[in-house]
Amino acid sequence: MKKYIYYLIFILILFLIWKLPASAKEFKTCIRTETNLHVKDYFIKGNNLNDIMTTPCVFDSDKIYDYANLLTDSEEEKLYDEVWNYIETTGFDLAIVTINENVKGSAVYFADDFYDYNSFGKGETRDGSLFLIDMDTRKVYMSTTGNAILMYSDDRIGNDEEYQNTGTITDYGYDYVVKQEYYNAFSEMIKRALYFYNLGYPESNKNIEINEIGKPIVIHYLNYPFIGGISLFITLIIAIIFYNITRLKIKVGSTISYLKEKNITTRNDRLVNTIVTHTLRNTDSGGSSGHSGGSSYHSSSSGGFHGGGGRSF
Repeated sequence: MKKYIYYLIFILILFLIWKLPASAKEFKTCIRTETNLHVKDYFIKGNNLNDIMTTPCVFDSDKIYDYANLLTDSEEEKLYDEVWNYIETTGFDLAIVTINENVKGSAVYFADDFYDYNSFGKGETRDGSLFLIDMDTRKVYMSTTGNAILMYSDDRIGNDEEYQNTGTITDYGYDYVVKQEYYNAFSEMIKRALYFYNLGYPESNKNIEINEIGKPIVIHYLNYPFIGGISLFITLIIAIIFYNITRLKIKVGSTISYLKEKNITTRNDRLVNTIVTHTLRNTDSGGSSGHSGGSSYHSSSSGGFHGGGGRSF
C-alpha cells in the first residue's frame, strides 16, 4: 500500500513540475552550419562566414539573452514585460544581451552582428536597438538600426569621451552596472530610451532620412520663395545682357559699313592648335562609416548600417 502511495506522490510531483512555467532563462537557441546559417540571404556576403558562425543563434521573439547570468528569473520576467512595452509603444525592436566572453573582441561588433544575424528589427529598415552588457570587454553598449539611428542621436546615447553625467541612455546603464545592479541598468536604459522617444526625433536629425538599405542620408529641402527670387534675378540679368549685345551688334554693323565705304579692310585672327581639357572631380568619398546630422553610423560585417555608443566600466 505504501508503495502505491509513493508512486502517486511521485506522479503528483512530476505533474506539478510540468505545470510550472518555464524559467525565463530558457531562451531558444539554434545551431549554425555552413549548409544552414540561419541568416537571411541578403546578409550572406561571401566574406563574412566567420562573422556569422561566431554569432550565437537565437530566436528573435525571446528578446532577453542573459548568457552571463547577471539577472534572476524574476528580474528577467519583469524586464521582458518592460521590453515588450517599449516595442509596442515605439514600434522599434529591442533586444537585451549579456555576455561573459566576447569572441569578436569588440562590443560594437558583437552587438551589430547579434542584431543582424538573428533577424531583429521592425519593417524594411529593421528599426530597433540592442542593449549589451559585455563583461569581457567591460562595456555597456547600445546599437541602433534603421530609424532608431535617427531617434537616438550620439548625444542621446552617450560615450566614454563625452561622459559628464549628462543623462544619456548609456550613462543610466553605467551608473547601475558599476553597482552590479544589472536589472536596474537595463530597466533605466529602457526608461531613458522611452523618454527620448516621447521627445521625438532630435532637431539635429531633422533633415536626415533612412533610405531603402537602412543608410542615413541628408535630404535637401528646397526653399521655393528663395529659388523664385533667384530665378527672377537671373532672368533679369540675362535680359540686360541680351539687350546690350543687341545694341553692340547694331554699332558694329554700322562701323563695318563705314569701313567698307572708305575701302578699309578688316582682319580676322583665328586661334588654332588649341586644346581645351576638362577634369572630372570625384566627389564620392566612399568608406564604411559616416556622420549624418546628430548621429554617427557605420556598416557591420553584414553590410547593414548601425549607430550606437557605449560606456566602459
